Amino acid sequence: MEQEKQKRRKVILSNQILPYFIAISDDLMFFIAISTLFLTVVKGLSASEIALLTTVTNLAYLIIQIPALKIIKKIGNIKSIRIGTIMLLASSVLITFGNNYLTIILGYILYQPAFIFKKMEHIVLKNNLTYLSKKNDYIKVANKAHLIYAVITMVIALMAGSLFAVNHYLPMYLCVGICVVNILLTFCIFDVGVEGKSENHNSNNHQKKVKTKVAKMVLIIFLSFGLLYPIINVGQGNVTLLIQYHLQEYFEVGLTATYLSFIVVTSRIARIFGNILFEKWYPKMKDKINLLLTILTISAFALVLLGACFSTIPIIKFIIMTLGFDLILAIRDPLDTYMTDLLLKNTKQEEQPKAISYLQLTRRLVASIISFIFSMLLTQINLFYIIVLLMLLAVVSLMINYKLYKMVTIIKQSKRLEE
Repeated sequence: MEQEKQKRRKVILSNQILPYFIAISDDLMFFIAISTLFLTVVKGLSASEIALLTTVTNLAYLIIQIPALKIIKKIGNIKSIRIGTIMLLASSVLITFGNNYLTIILGYILYQPAFIFKKMEHIVLKNNLTYLSKKNDYIKVANKAHLIYAVITMVIALMAGSLFAVNHYLPMYLCVGICVVNILLTFCIFDVGVEGKSENHNSNNHQKKVKTKVAKMVLIIFLSFGLLYPIINVGQGNVTLLIQYHLQEYFEVGLTATYLSFIVVTSRIARIFGNILFEKWYPKMKDKINLLLTILTISAFALVLLGACFSTIPIIKFIIMTLGFDLILAIRDPLDTYMTDLLLKNTKQEEQPKAISYLQLTRRLVASIISFIFSMLLTQINLFYIIVLLMLLAVVSLMINYKLYKMVTIIKQSKRLEE
């Protein structure tokens, strides 16, 4: 009895720590705010060398994917998370103190693949909430983590430039320090696993049909998230560039940089509000929230395009474009939270590490393909038409998400009949 009480206390403490841990370890804090500046000014890298780093990172992610899953299965969730945070620390140290390009490449090779291991934190959170009979609280807790991340990154975005001006290495020292804290926090995280009822293997025809539908739905989840999230991700960068080009038509370089910085700050604030509103809307809308997020994505691109076409009054033009850009940032975290929760709800515990990993792999692959195609198209067409293509892809995504919504509804009804 006493043992069970201690276990419960560990789970509760772990669940209190997890949102903060997930938030501050979700990227290399401070480095993400000054990455281009640090690599060009301090390390003296060219644009082509920086582009190569991104390519190397993506290749490393693909190569490490399958061996990483085997390691995760063998060592468990907590040790996997710890490996992920150690890789992030090693990455930050190599990037900060590396004196040659090869060392920085090695830092980047450890960078993104670290998240294959670290993403097991979501499975730990789901397991612990299930143990406490609060499995439906996953979205609430995961959304809290995204909200904390949004607030922290907004503050960092505001202060990173000033810190860099004082000492070029100061933001990176803070980055390394946060990575050390993250490793220490992994020793406070506890994974209870799932101690549920054993499954009935003598499934009748109805249960088999439900399992088949669930398997199909998981594939649709991969397709849905794998398309919509890259659209938002790629769209964020391209919309920023389009706004910059339009600002340059009206203002000189100094004012363009100032106004663009202000627009980026508003998008960070929008990201915070996106998480707050998602927490309020999800309990009312449930699975319809996915359709809303897709419609908002289409609306965001439509606003950007409308603003780009508006030329009479510059201030109205940039307000409209900024609203579209802010909307893109507001959608990112809620989409990730909802899709991750939906996936974990519909996969067995032993399949969850693979499912989470493949979900992230799908969106990275699609993002790489879209980026490559768009970079080729930009040699022939205007950036404006790239945004048009992104909006059309979002419309395709809406059709996929409508199919996903119908499948989720049918499966829920089937499960109720089964019970």
